[in-house]
Amino acid sequence: MELKILNDKELFKDKEEILKLKKISMKDKELFKDFDYRGSDYVFSYIYMYSELYKLKIYHDDRTIIIYSGYEKPSFYMPLGDTEYGIKLVLQYCRKHQLKPYFTKIPDSHIEIFRSMNYKIQEDRNSFDYIYSNESLAAYEGHDFRKQRNNLSNYLKNFTPVYSSDIVSNIEKCKEFTLKHYVETDVVQPTLKILDCIDRLNLKGGIVWNSSDMQAYCIYEEITSNMAISHVELTDNSHRGVHAYMINEMSKNMKVEFINKEDDMGIAGLRRFKENYNPCRLSVKYSAYPDFQF
Repeated sequence: MELKILNDKELFKDKEEILKLKKISMKDKELFKDFDYRGSDYVFSYIYMYSELYKLKIYHDDRTIIIYSGYEKPSFYMPLGDTEYGIKLVLQYCRKHQLKPYFTKIPDSHIEIFRSMNYKIQEDRNSFDYIYSNESLAAYEGHDFRKQRNNLSNYLKNFTPVYSSDIVSNIEKCKEFTLKHYVETDVVQPTLKILDCIDRLNLKGGIVWNSSDMQAYCIYEEITSNMAISHVELTDNSHRGVHAYMINEMSKNMKVEFINKEDDMGIAGLRRFKENYNPCRLSVKYSAYPDFQF
């Protein structure tokens, strides 16, 4: 994205409306192609997948991209591109609409920009990304993976599974599986949405079959030469060890060093599950709000 240099006096000149927020569409994918990886929240497929659930809207010009969320309380993601300029746009928008400026999903690499502008900073633990060693998940070696090995062994004693990568030709079956085993809106709605655009988003995936019975499936994306993001991992939880098997096979089919399994949204059970798979690190994120009279 080519960034135009303007001073503060010119910043909002001739702008009748600051931040004309609009719904996110597939056309917005091109806006993100020139930005480096900054975590799951700034990958377009993730944004598109959760755009309805999190009530996301987007603004962009030749200097920045700003994501707004109307979920729970109005908030803004860290502006991409010229971040300081984007922050000032948000402040102007909030003044006009009598909103309290609140920024979330701020990666560690950009927190100093907010600190230098006298923002209050706090860790956003519910948004931390879980980063795993792909080699470790493909091997399940050592004491830390004893539980996964036991679950995998139990599963293989009871089933003769096959992991296939033909998810594109089985999208309708994946939808049926999702609706059969899950009822939570925060799982079903974004999952069905991303299933409809696997090809357009250049996503990959795998299915666990026991004969003709689907027992699990996953959807992931290789976003850099050494990082993939796992968007969906759904299993028939009546089969102990099926998740351990799927993760193990998925990792064997990837040629990356790390897998980002996104955040836990503050859900206690999901946090325990993700911690049990021994992340090699957590990608810290922050929230920020002005420490001055607004």
